[in-house]
Amino acid sequence: YVDDDSAITALMLADRGVTMAIGAHGQQEGLAAHWEMWSLGRGGATPIQALRAATIDPAIHLGFDADLGSIETGKLADLVILEGDILADIENSDKIDMIMLNGRLYEAETMNETITGDRVRGAYFWE
Repeated sequence: YVDDDSAITALMLADRGVTMAIGAHGQQEGLAAHWEMWSLGRGGATPIQALRAATIDPAIHLGFDADLGSIETGKLADLVILEGDILADIENSDKIDMIMLNGRLYEAETMNETITGDRVRGAYFWE
């Protein structure tokens, strides 16, 4: 894979102090970020390096780390809850159980709100 070769190069640059960040473009929204993290893993990045490249490191680099990039009091509450252990295998990043958006918790399978409220997802036009 060409992207795996790019990941190896990114890791060499990171070893020299360059901030590593994912930056997918042109693919399906959401899925490409997983592919980018997986590529970093195939290129030799540890799961925590790949996760940082998708979260806090780009937030710091872009100056958004006061609001984004990590789970802290006062930051935006947009996150995913995974079924698998991402630190054991970065490819568990797409095993999403729940999504928190603006502090509201939704089941990934149904997109119905749970625990924080009782919103039910409306039908899509094809349903």
